[in-house]
Amino acid sequence: YVLRRAGRDPSFVIGAGVRQLGGGSGAGDGPYFVAEACEYDRSFLNLRPRRAAILNIEEDHLDYYADINDIVAAFREFAAGIPESGLLVTNADNPHCRAVADARNGRVQLFGRGAAAEWRAVDVTRENGTYAFVGCRGTERLGRVVLTIPGRHNVDNALAVIALAHDCGLSWDAIAPPLAEFCGAQRRLELRGEIGGVRIVDDYAHHPTEIRVTLLAARERYRPRELWCIFQPHQHSRTRFLMEHFAQSFSEADHVIVPDIYFVRDSQRDRELVCAADLVEQIRARGAAAEYLPDFGGIVERVAKDVQPGDVVMTMGAGNIWMVADELLARLRSDLPG
Repeated sequence: YVLRRAGRDPSFVIGAGVRQLGGGSGAGDGPYFVAEACEYDRSFLNLRPRRAAILNIEEDHLDYYADINDIVAAFREFAAGIPESGLLVTNADNPHCRAVADARNGRVQLFGRGAAAEWRAVDVTRENGTYAFVGCRGTERLGRVVLTIPGRHNVDNALAVIALAHDCGLSWDAIAPPLAEFCGAQRRLELRGEIGGVRIVDDYAHHPTEIRVTLLAARERYRPRELWCIFQPHQHSRTRFLMEHFAQSFSEADHVIVPDIYFVRDSQRDRELVCAADLVEQIRARGAAAEYLPDFGGIVERVAKDVQPGDVVMTMGAGNIWMVADELLARLRSDLPG
């Protein structure tokens, strides 16, 4: 979006639709092609970018990778595919990203919150649930920007964008306005509707860290409203491998409802080793109010019965949980008087 607003007319393929770009892909006439890459199955090694941003590296896709060291090795190989004269932008605050940066023979720029970062945000404030900050490169204060998208993690994401855009030759005056205007991607804290004072939000988060920072962003934006989280786990293997991390991720939610796990890419054996009720038990053990309701119809009935005006209901997951958001909106609409 920054490149487009700066007149560079990029082509792009990304993992979600962006209304301000007219979709999730597009062909432009400019010299840039922006692609969102995924490490699953090492598919990102098919790309040979001139510039790349690695925002974080954590345990995931453990049905494919042996462990975190195997994941880091794949990212090192990805970084090695960037030309030495190209640029890797990565997270100074993530030790695995730092390991990838340290192993690279070529240009690296770090963003983050600590002194090791070349690109930092200072004078960070929260205003109406979103963040404002002054962007800095080293000791140089570039200027202030107020983000539209919520969440402290998006300040870090914005720093990565600033670094890449600067390397493409854009000035701060060309970068800051579109950063402030950007409204986010579909299924990222996406407001689906509001009926009878109940706000329905949908999000794609399906990894423990994503869940934690997304719920925190929702809490900051909507406090003091009651926050419901309807989380559909994605993959039995991921749920089992990361069970403890998942169980610790829901502390910001007032009510957690978990349907059956979305079955994809797993074996029948994986399916037999873990179920959604196991996750609910672990969430409860850590003090959060959680319940297991296996099917979407039961969830809609439960929430419609007990939700109150002013509450926020968030559907969350990489499967088809967004259907609950739409069904709940329809149910609440049908319950309106008159």
